[in-house]
Formats: sequence, structure tokens, C-alpha cells
Amino acid sequence: MKRSQQLDLFAQPDDEEPRPAQAQPRLRIVAAPAADRRTAPAHLAPVAIPGLEVAPPTPPSAPKLKPRAFPVPSGVRAHEAALRIAEAAAGAWHSHHGGSRMEIPVGVVAALALWPLKGPDAPKQADWMLGLSSTDLVRLIRECWAYWWMRRPDLVHRAAPIASWTEETLSKHELACVRAVAHAAITSGLLTVTGSSDPCDLAECDLMSWMVTTLRSKGSREALGEYHTPPEVCELMARMQLDDCSEVQPGYSFCDPAGGTGGMTRAIAQVLREHRIDPATCRWHLNDIDSIAAAGAAVNMILWGLGPNTTVWRGDVLAEGDTERLALAEKAAIFRHRDSLLGGATMIAAVGRAEAMLAGVAGDKVA
Repeated sequence: MKRSQQLDLFAQPDDEEPRPAQAQPRLRIVAAPAADRRTAPAHLAPVAIPGLEVAPPTPPSAPKLKPRAFPVPSGVRAHEAALRIAEAAAGAWHSHHGGSRMEIPVGVVAALALWPLKGPDAPKQADWMLGLSSTDLVRLIRECWAYWWMRRPDLVHRAAPIASWTEETLSKHELACVRAVAHAAITSGLLTVTGSSDPCDLAECDLMSWMVTTLRSKGSREALGEYHTPPEVCELMARMQLDDCSEVQPGYSFCDPAGGTGGMTRAIAQVLREHRIDPATCRWHLNDIDSIAAAGAAVNMILWGLGPNTTVWRGDVLAEGDTERLALAEKAAIFRHRDSLLGGATMIAAVGRAEAMLAGVAGDKVA
């Protein structure tokens, strides 16, 4: 299969204003094995991230303002909330004349949805994110992909079509469009919808599907044979297929050869959880011919907590046949590549930047 553009996660993005040149380590991911649960070594010391400081503290004489959380209105279901976020993000992209590169707004929303700090205080990070400059916002998105590359390099590799733009030199106009999309998504409740630490809550909706559907033209969808299956239909089909889930045992395999961003996979996972079965004990494989949809599925595999035994492939299942075998071979190669870099200075610096960023935000959360 022809490789898509590879993601340089750790290159320093160009700033809106020139800065003195600095030598920056560059790392390119080249290829996605058996499940690997290893994470970054605990002894790596965090390092500072230039230009990614939080907003200046409030002067002592001024009252401390309560951070805005932008909650989802009461009574709004998760699917409807996800649609509202997607429409707001797409509207911001088009109103700022972002152009035809839908991978940029999809990638912005995906990275913010994957932001690792979850829990009750997750929505309180909104003000901090909204206060970032366009350049620092792109840097935040880049470091978020770096964080997840350490943990699931195979899925970040598959998500490269919606992440590789972060290594480009973006124009001021493009930077403004990125910031507009992020602001629209956050103020529409993104951090509330995706801020839970419980994968069951995160799998209540398929935000990536709404993003792709909203941004892609009708003609493009028809050319790809791409149609959004309503989540209620997926849930009904999942219950009919699984019945009482009595046949599902650890290691049970689910495969969707034309899965889009994973709507049917999400519905099955939620039915399993209703029967007190952890989806992470099963095997999941999804394929789609569209690279953007497959990238969204890779994001969802992480977001929905489907575990280490997950693979996503982008290809024509009728021409390639056993796409799960191809995906497993690629996954093994990517994990070997990740492991070979763990001892290098480039990886140590990258992990340090990502961990320092996360530690800094956690320390600045307002109770």
C-alpha cells in the first residue's frame, strides 16, 4: 500500500513572529504488532516548552475569576452535542475561508478530544486553551499527538492524514483558521463531551463521524460511497447481533471491513459494557477505503478505550483481502521502531516536552 505522508511530531513549528534559529531534533514515524502496553519511562525528567506558558497569574489585588467550563445544555443527548460541536467547528472553518483542506479542522478537534487530562476538572482547561496564541495552539496539538505516539504509535500513524499538517509552515491565515476552529469547538462544549475519564462516557457519541460528515461535500461522500449511519440504527443492529452477549469471551474478535470512523464498533462496545463486558478484552479491527475516515477511527479506538488489541487499516478490502493481517504486520513494525527510539536523545526530549506540558496544566487547574 502506498504510504501516506508521515508525521514529524517533534519538529518546532514556525512562529507567527521570527525567533532566533535553534537546532531542533526531528523524528519521522516510518511505519503500525501485537499489543504493547508499555509507556514512557518514569525516570525521564520533564523539560520546559518555550512559548507554551499559561496565561500570566491574576494580580494579587484582583479577585480570582472562576474558570469557564462551557457545559453541554441540560437535556441534550451526547449525539446531539457532538453534532453541535462539529457544526460549530465546520462553521468557523468555512466562515474564516479555511479552504478545502478538511484534514486541518478534523485534526484540531481530534487532538483536543484526545487531550490526556481527563476528569471533573477537564472542562476548566477551556480558558487556558482559549488564551493560547495560534502558534502555541498548534504546538499544543503537536505535543498531544506526541503523547499518544508514545503509547499507541500504530494508531497515531494511521491518524497521520489529520495530524501531519502540524509539521508544515502554516500561513498567518491558516493559523487564524486553526484558532477559530479550536475556539468554536471548545465554546460549544468539546471539553465537556470528551473530558470524562470513563471510556463508557466517551463512547456515548462518535464526534469524528460528525466532523467528517459535516466538512465533506455531498459529492465527495457519494463518490466515496460514504454514508453516515445514524447512531440509533447502529445501536439497534448491535443489540440484534449480540443478543445477550453470551458468546462473547475474552479474545473475541470483531471486524468491520467498511467501518468509516467506527459507528458500528462504538455501538457494539457500548452493548458489551451494558452486559458488564470490558471491550478491551476483545480484539477489534476496522478498515475503510478513505484515509480521513480511517484516521478518525484510529482516534476513536483510543478515545473509546477499546484496549491494546485494536488495529485500523486504510485500504480496499475487496482488492487486499485480509486487511487485519496487513494491519498487524504494520503494527508490529511501528512498535519496533518506537522501541528503537526510546533510548535516543530525540525521544527523551520529546517525551520530556509532552510530560512537562501535561504537568504544567495539571498544576494550574483551578479547583
